[in-house]
Amino acid sequence: MILSIICPTYNEENYIATTLESFLHQQHHSFELEILICDGMSTDATRTIVKQIAEKNSNVKLVDNINRKTPFAFNVGLREAKGEYIAILGAHTKYDNNYLQACFDDLIKHNVTGVSGRVITQAATNNFEAKIGEWVMLSNFGVSGNSFRMMKEGFTHSVNFPVFKKQALIDLGGYNETMERNQDNDMNQRLIDAGHELYCTWKTTCYYRPPASLNKLMRYAFKGGFWNAKSLYLHHRSMRLHHFVPFFFVLALIALPILGIAEYLLFATTYCFKGFAAIVVLHLIAGCLATIQSLIQENNFKKIILPFIFFGFHFSYGWGTLNGLLKQNK
Repeated sequence: MILSIICPTYNEENYIATTLESFLHQQHHSFELEILICDGMSTDATRTIVKQIAEKNSNVKLVDNINRKTPFAFNVGLREAKGEYIAILGAHTKYDNNYLQACFDDLIKHNVTGVSGRVITQAATNNFEAKIGEWVMLSNFGVSGNSFRMMKEGFTHSVNFPVFKKQALIDLGGYNETMERNQDNDMNQRLIDAGHELYCTWKTTCYYRPPASLNKLMRYAFKGGFWNAKSLYLHHRSMRLHHFVPFFFVLALIALPILGIAEYLLFATTYCFKGFAAIVVLHLIAGCLATIQSLIQENNFKKIILPFIFFGFHFSYGWGTLNGLLKQNK
């Protein structure tokens, strides 16, 4: 029996060696392991590093993803995979040595289609900006308690970095190639709609590396929000209310000042302006409370900046959704 890892990459020279090492060090006894690095024609040293490792390890294979986007990489991997089971794993994530075996064991035990392990956000370095990404994504206020980073053990609506029964994905036609983001949410929901079950096990852990700079963190938020809008159009059932809370936040911040001007000119009252101020203040207060909670978990005085980072992160996310909706309508 073979389990095939499908790992999409593009310009991952800083991470790919460590990622491959974690794949090769997996401890397993129920299957043979095939490792497919589905690369989007990287322009850095990624392909060279993979080829060098593949020369020493016959189960590592570099697969070309000429379309570059992630869902194409997944589908290329599905076509190339020899295994009856596959694991969709990211290059920015580190995995416990028992990750694949533990997920596989619970897949068989619970007779489900997909199983993922516990996901813990952990910065790749102790650089201040990299730590900011970790702090934001470890916060329920930062990314919502429904995020895959906060997933509890048990049957679930979504699995990230999962082990799957390959045939179930093939029967659904593979991943939606029109989606640059959220293709995992889309697939998870399609599997559930088709009668499959998903499970999260805490018998093993993977460590997700968040964006390593403030600029990348805000771009990540914007792109995530943008693709939520497109995902709502392409497959609305794959989206949930918490995906759009930042959008309503941004909508209020934009609408209330405009309405406030009209209100003042017509009625000489300032309720909308007061509402705008109240939303900003309440968000900052909530950010302060989340910062206190984060300080209790790990004391670091630099976290005093977090209320403003939360504000920027949520605004970027919501602004991305607004842009996505406007572009979709256009």
